[in-house]
Amino acid sequence: MGLEGIICKAQNSSIKSISLSMKDGVFKKLVHFAEGYSIVNSGKQLAKGYKPDTVLQNQNEYIIMECDTGTSRKGYLGAMLKASKFLTMEKQGIFILVIKEKPNTTVKQIAEHLREYLVWIKTLTNLRLIYLIETTKYCPDNEPVKILSTEFLRDAIAIAGGA
Repeated sequence: MGLEGIICKAQNSSIKSISLSMKDGVFKKLVHFAEGYSIVNSGKQLAKGYKPDTVLQNQNEYIIMECDTGTSRKGYLGAMLKASKFLTMEKQGIFILVIKEKPNTTVKQIAEHLREYLVWIKTLTNLRLIYLIETTKYCPDNEPVKILSTEFLRDAIAIAGGA
């Protein structure tokens, strides 16, 4: 992979070339799209101590997104717990993790790791689903795929808090 790259369309700029590791700042500038939702936050504080990469909103429904290129399972778990804490009371939604797969950190491995924790906190949160998708599948051809589209759902792994 090394020097390979992908190209994604960024907000307020022309097409921008980025590496397969998809740097945090570049991810926040991408034009993320989900039918009926608007981007309301890109890396700014959403709640005290919580700065997710991107947040889309449709009334009380949220799509919280994080892009992570690390290998720390604790980091993925922490991101999920913060999204879970935010999605309480009247706020409901889903959490999307866009990750760069590595031999010890695949989408499937992280999904299995998070599943048991989502089941454990289900009664405390309105987080309905977590989707995990690899960076090259989320942004394959010049721009990110439409969130929750057929293509997105085909390439992502979904985990729910049910048994």
